[in-house]
Amino acid sequence: MYFEDFSKYLCAYSDFKDADFAIFGIPYDATTSYKPGARFGPDEIRKSSWGLETFSPVLKKDLIDANVCDLYNIIIEGSQMDIIKRVYNASKNIIKRKKIPVVMGGEHSITYPIVKAVKDIYNDFILIQFDAHCDLREEYMSNKYSHASVIRRCFDLTKDIYQFGIRSGDKEEWEFGWENNNICMDLPTKEDIKEIESLDKPIYITIDIDVLDPAYAPGTGTPEPCGFSTKELMNSLYLFKELKDNIVGFDVVEVSPPYDVGNITSIAAAKIIRELILMIM
Repeated sequence: MYFEDFSKYLCAYSDFKDADFAIFGIPYDATTSYKPGARFGPDEIRKSSWGLETFSPVLKKDLIDANVCDLYNIIIEGSQMDIIKRVYNASKNIIKRKKIPVVMGGEHSITYPIVKAVKDIYNDFILIQFDAHCDLREEYMSNKYSHASVIRRCFDLTKDIYQFGIRSGDKEEWEFGWENNNICMDLPTKEDIKEIESLDKPIYITIDIDVLDPAYAPGTGTPEPCGFSTKELMNSLYLFKELKDNIVGFDVVEVSPPYDVGNITSIAAAKIIRELILMIM
């Protein structure tokens, strides 16, 4: 090989038919409630990934040995419902072919159509959310599919929802979460993992980068103080090694490069993706 394709994620060299993991981006941020810019997230995460090594000393695995393809970005044209349908169809196509979707946002509203595809394929499943915000509003600014409502919409698809790192939301959201979900201000513990494991269901993981403290992830549209370090988040994700065979997909959302400092948020997102791929493979 004489030339490198930096438009793809690191080592995403496989063809779709041979891949175990299918990466794609959704450069969409139309429902952002504070600072837009997450539409630039997927391409910046790709660029930042090339600053990483391919080897994980924690997992003792190398991305070179993974079968990963990068399908580039979903076409962002038409209404929000047009985009939701496009993301849903793409996700369902990937999952039906026994591949694991790895999705880069974009803001958090993009998670709903992916989870809807998971529901259609697996029916009964668990949603794991890492986030600073509840995202449990019935609607926001008259939009039921806002990024502030994404987990509420996912609740229509599964009642097995675990929310970790949450530290912001209005009173109604917290009350809904306390009554209906497993909502926690802390990151998961080994006891949480045992509980999730006991359900023995497919797992989809959604990671809003703002679960990290703004000191570690300034490049996000709705930063929330009193968050977690990158290392704390990574260590909590490693706990899911015991459940790797149940994980059917994941996304990393809300990376907003215009507000980043030295690309540290994009690099963190790229490393999260690398480690999760290696953990699952």
